[in-house]
Amino acid sequence: MMEEKGHRAAIEAALNFEVTDRVPVNNFANIAAVRSAGQIIRDARFNSSMSSESTIRYAKMTGSDFIKPCLDTNAEFMDITKPSKVNLVIPDDNYIRITGSIVTDGEDADNLEFYDPFDPSDCPNFTKGFVENISALSEAIDEDWHICGFCWAPFSFAGFVMGAENMMMSILLNQELVDKVLTKTADMSRELQKRCIDAGATVMWMADPTAGEDLISADMYRRFEFDRLKHVVDGVRAFDRDAPIFYHMCGYTVDTMRMLPEAGIQCFSCDTKSDLADARSSVGRRMALMGNVDPVGTLMMGTPERVAKEVEEGIMKAGMDGGYIVAPGCEVPRDAPDENVIAMGRTAASFKR
Repeated sequence: MMEEKGHRAAIEAALNFEVTDRVPVNNFANIAAVRSAGQIIRDARFNSSMSSESTIRYAKMTGSDFIKPCLDTNAEFMDITKPSKVNLVIPDDNYIRITGSIVTDGEDADNLEFYDPFDPSDCPNFTKGFVENISALSEAIDEDWHICGFCWAPFSFAGFVMGAENMMMSILLNQELVDKVLTKTADMSRELQKRCIDAGATVMWMADPTAGEDLISADMYRRFEFDRLKHVVDGVRAFDRDAPIFYHMCGYTVDTMRMLPEAGIQCFSCDTKSDLADARSSVGRRMALMGNVDPVGTLMMGTPERVAKEVEEGIMKAGMDGGYIVAPGCEVPRDAPDENVIAMGRTAASFKR
């Protein structure tokens, strides 16, 4: 029987801006959990038992209220074959990388087809690397963690399909092409999220690294991404009305994040480049915040003392009145020392508001 530890209750309280006896934590880990267990992602990306063992160990060790199986994020592209197969580099000890693009013009966009994530015969790699890893973890956990699935949000998904540089140029020169691709990636993001939830994920988790203000303005975000994001959120909400909606963007996002509650986002994962005090001022109590301990400078290269100081500062800026989850500003780097990630969880658990 699952042992109730209050993970989900702590997260629900944060989403509802309730002040409780501790601040919840997301270790925001994936490959780091595998490396911490003495394994490499090559052996865990398609091995559900290894994935479950390493991530359960890491969640317990770091005091996380969330857990994610080993999901090689770009494995979602392995089953795309039309208009052509995606060019991939598959390292032993790091994430799959995409090279080149498969959509360069309108004809490519018209011919772009995605697989059905609910049909294993149509997507054997996604099924093995995502569906089976999530399902196995949901059966193996012995605490009430929220389980994270994953998909790229429509804008960043389109950037992988088109190539990010080509997409940015097309925003200036060929917006019709961008709109065609975004319509299809929005539908695919929605279906991938639904399949992750169907497999056992309890949180809707989307990442949109190329949609931050370092690359596009808030006005451009409204033009190209906002309606697509809402399309995904509405579709997933109809599929599972209870799954909390989490969304991450990289870079500076203080202006863009103001519009996210309109799209149904309940918690925004804030990168280190956005100050948490500014973020809280931007969104007020309309949306919870998560973040934003420096992943590289602090978690990978710093000390436990530096981690603790940054966690405390984040809580004081954004979480004294609830509505806040401690987390890195982006994913924990693969080589971050265990003691630093442990310090993040311990400091959040012991902080008295």
